[in-house]
Amino acid sequence: MNSPFLVTAQWLEQHINDENLVLVDVRMSPVGLVPKKDMLAEFARGHLPGAVYFDIDDVADKNTSLPHMLPTAKEFSAAAAKLGISEQHTLVFYDEGNQFSAPRGWWTFRNFGAQQVYVLDEGLNGWVARGNKLETGAAQPKPAIFNARFNADAVVNMQQVAQAMHDKVQILDARAAPRFHAQAPEPRPGLHRGHIPGSINIPYGDLLEGGRFKSLAALKKTFLDKGVDINAPTIVSCGSGVTAAVLALGLLSLDAQQVKLYDGAWSEWGLLSGNQPIAQD
Repeated sequence: MNSPFLVTAQWLEQHINDENLVLVDVRMSPVGLVPKKDMLAEFARGHLPGAVYFDIDDVADKNTSLPHMLPTAKEFSAAAAKLGISEQHTLVFYDEGNQFSAPRGWWTFRNFGAQQVYVLDEGLNGWVARGNKLETGAAQPKPAIFNARFNADAVVNMQQVAQAMHDKVQILDARAAPRFHAQAPEPRPGLHRGHIPGSINIPYGDLLEGGRFKSLAALKKTFLDKGVDINAPTIVSCGSGVTAAVLALGLLSLDAQQVKLYDGAWSEWGLLSGNQPIAQD
């Protein structure tokens, strides 16, 4: 049995023309790539039929230097409406198929009030592998109305993470193990190496097999093998709040009730210096 938040390419083949369905492309430029890949151009070169492109980097808080922090509900409503998305639509998010950014789209829209929100397992690559065609050119959505209601309980800031450390709340980090253990440099300049003290490393790829999410039983084993209490209060983090959403999807698929995401993630925490705790192994 798989996550209730996933749909397959087979399912999409049967439902792609449903009136209430909106496909949302949330592919992102690889972290650290300079200059950034032009994702709108990538979208125009080929995307799932009828899809619109949601730019995680652009629909963000412009009053901070931290990458793709969540925008205000008003800003989010305007961006979603421009893409022809309402909170009543059934939304399916996809990326290339590595699940790097699709769960972030899923998590974002859920926490602004969308009710029917899913991720396409295997993404664009899985769709093409079944012989399905892509569409080219720019999206041409009809404007809609999105009534955003932000779930503030789903997000924590740096101060709340510091308090959570004091309270022994479990913190999970989705970055690759070499970055977590300070054995590899951060892709963003100016950041220390290491991890939040006491956090548990679960690279987001550990939840996947060949671009697909593991079964619920295998997901549960992955978390339990790392010493995670699925029913305990949990904060998920990563480099910039994107792949942390992969862990959130995994936990929520297992009916975890107390999952919050640290949106500033290592992009914020890794700036700390002096007497602030920067753990390195």
